Amino acid sequence: MYEIDFDEKNQVLTTRFFGFWGVADVKRYGEEFATTLRRLKPRYPDLSLLADVREMSVTTPEVSAAFATLSDDENFRSIQRSAVVVAKMLSKLQVERTSHQPLGVFFDEAEARAWLSAPLAD
Repeated sequence: MYEIDFDEKNQVLTTRFFGFWGVADVKRYGEEFATTLRRLKPRYPDLSLLADVREMSVTTPEVSAAFATLSDDENFRSIQRSAVVVAKMLSKLQVERTSHQPLGVFFDEAEARAWLSAPLAD
């Protein structure tokens, strides 16, 4: 379903998603992700997020809505910058449509990482 990994040097929290998801899967992921953020944020307040959804199946409207609700959570909103790596244009459009916060959407992981490491515009 998913993997969560933290790159301490670059302060990037990476999540990789696999397969088909149900609403219960989103809830379980959200709980684990929030716990991870609460543990990391005191030490790494400027961490960024890289979400790799290239191996995730296109989601149902209910799952998309559940992910959108997660992005409204204060833990998620505390992330400095977020990038999503997708494999298909449909996934890109779905991410852009359902996200409630600014993020970069990319087809290439290296481009997403470069964007995350670039200085923020004032």
